[in-house]
Amino acid sequence: MNPVSTSLVAEDATTEEQAVAPHRLPVVLRRGAALSLLVAALLTFALELSTLWRGDPRWFGDQFVTGVGYYADTLVMWLALLFLWALIGRLWWAIGLLSAIALPLAAANRIKISLREEPIYPSDVDFLSEPGFLGSMVSPWKVVLLVVALVALVAACVLVGRRLARRYPHPSVLRLPRREAVVVGGLRAVVLLVSALLLFQTTKFNEPGNFWRGVYESRGDHWRYWNQKTNYRSNGFFGGLFYNMPISAMGEPFAYNEPAMDEISARYAEVADRINQHRTGTLDDVNVVLVLSESFTDPTQLDGFDLETDPIPRTRALMRQTTSGTMLAQLYGGGTANMEFETLTGQSLALFRPQMISPYQMLVAGYERFPSAVGWFKAQGHRPIAIHPYMVGMYKREQVYRTFGFEEFIHDTSMGSQEKIEDNPYIDDHAAFDEVLDQIDGSAGPLMVNLVTMQNHIPVDNHYDDPIGVTGIGGDEADRIGQYARGLAHTDEALAEFLTDLKKRDEKTIVLFYGDHLPGIYDSDVKDANSAGTALNQTPFFVWSTEGNAPRPMPLTSPAFFLPLVYRVADAPVPPYLALLDKLHDRISALHQGRIIGSDGNEIDAADLDPTSRQLLNDLRLVQYDFSIGRRYSVDSMWPGADR
Repeated sequence: MNPVSTSLVAEDATTEEQAVAPHRLPVVLRRGAALSLLVAALLTFALELSTLWRGDPRWFGDQFVTGVGYYADTLVMWLALLFLWALIGRLWWAIGLLSAIALPLAAANRIKISLREEPIYPSDVDFLSEPGFLGSMVSPWKVVLLVVALVALVAACVLVGRRLARRYPHPSVLRLPRREAVVVGGLRAVVLLVSALLLFQTTKFNEPGNFWRGVYESRGDHWRYWNQKTNYRSNGFFGGLFYNMPISAMGEPFAYNEPAMDEISARYAEVADRINQHRTGTLDDVNVVLVLSESFTDPTQLDGFDLETDPIPRTRALMRQTTSGTMLAQLYGGGTANMEFETLTGQSLALFRPQMISPYQMLVAGYERFPSAVGWFKAQGHRPIAIHPYMVGMYKREQVYRTFGFEEFIHDTSMGSQEKIEDNPYIDDHAAFDEVLDQIDGSAGPLMVNLVTMQNHIPVDNHYDDPIGVTGIGGDEADRIGQYARGLAHTDEALAEFLTDLKKRDEKTIVLFYGDHLPGIYDSDVKDANSAGTALNQTPFFVWSTEGNAPRPMPLTSPAFFLPLVYRVADAPVPPYLALLDKLHDRISALHQGRIIGSDGNEIDAADLDPTSRQLLNDLRLVQYDFSIGRRYSVDSMWPGADR
């Protein structure tokens, strides 16, 4: 075919299946490149909009003026589109496919921020293996609507591509003359290779000298690790996502080596000896029950609304009679597994790198054994059992519990009772507590039980016929709060009955009870009314014993310090590791990413710590590194048997 006839074929083309005239090839490629860049910019804008929350006036400036987040994100999106174009060979198909990925991602980010006050993280990909959990967070009809919309979107892109075939024809390698075919084939190969290499570099974002890290920091370092919503807003959606790519949990502390860990071990062995010489109790024959109560909080402590009745009067009375206080939760609306991790390991997320979003998924699951209270209590003669009335795969719990050393994991399908209250889809707390009682009754020796409940998990809509009345606000928010408060009342009743039943038994038992975080049910007005301080990150906790209790109010406390409190209540001797945590808790009551709370409840700057507090904190940092990703020089001496 001569050039003239080829040109005529191209002019008459009505579908992208027809050939491209060689002399038009540069024009077609330029138009395609321009269109792909425009589409990338629009899709990126949709992602950036998902980080805009409540009309934040700083969003526009961060995205388009002071920062480079939007522009760098657009470059990433464009490379992704070019990669797909080069791989598939059809621009409009590539646009449809990328849109079907980017737009649901934007929607998911928006939903997660609204529910949990945090954006999408790379580790969230694990939840794709739990469609039941995801389905419980979003109504089925919305999922169906989204799938239909995505199919329609891809189909529309293909149809548009066919309609615009004259302007954007498909440069088929098979139909072009040999020279032009070689050019197109070579160009596709180069684009495919270069874009793939550059996109792969995003997975190494936190490594020194990374190209993309340099691009995002070209106008300075704007990372806001202490508030991930702000981090994504300041650095763009992809910038925030890449910042949270998997990375080693901690940087190696200065002077970390075996002699240093031997010295620390000896130091806290002496501290433990001083503590233990005044203690007369024991936990050797005592059941230890750790209860993480899903979304258990005290809503009467929040401003912006009032409840007609107190949903947790029994728990409040128990707290007045026991070692009790408020826990500093890591997040609002989420972070259950992280609070469980701190409780079981005594390790603080505040000492990890900020990218360590989920230690269960990103750290513990990668080890065959990991030091924890599970191994410690097993070494002391307890049989460790985990109970969680839900899916086994959440946060990789089945794998993590095996790593910790639990001998049995009882879940939603293996519990003796699976009762639910009215229309609540989650197994209720009565059933969860009954499972603990059954395990205690069926065991000849002492147990270590870790219970994570589910009854008050969101969504909380339309669960009960008698929600607690709410004043000061109205609409759907009032309905949600009333439903949630009624769920708390059910927990309050079940908890009181559980402790009464334990008291009636001959066996000794000590119970640590704590809420993990506030539920993501509050709208902007309530959150704004409580934004000062840590009100949105506080939950109740107490330590109770069948052998008697005394009132001991505690300052704001991190769950990493719960185990020493259990030993204080039992008046039991502690190993050196818990002695370190105990002494540190006397001076630093809570640790949060970028925040240190003193024993008086006030925030302290790290530079203002007194020498003793600074040494204790530095010692804990060394021990935590050694226990988590270090060589574990000190585990046998600091916490014998903890990594069994």
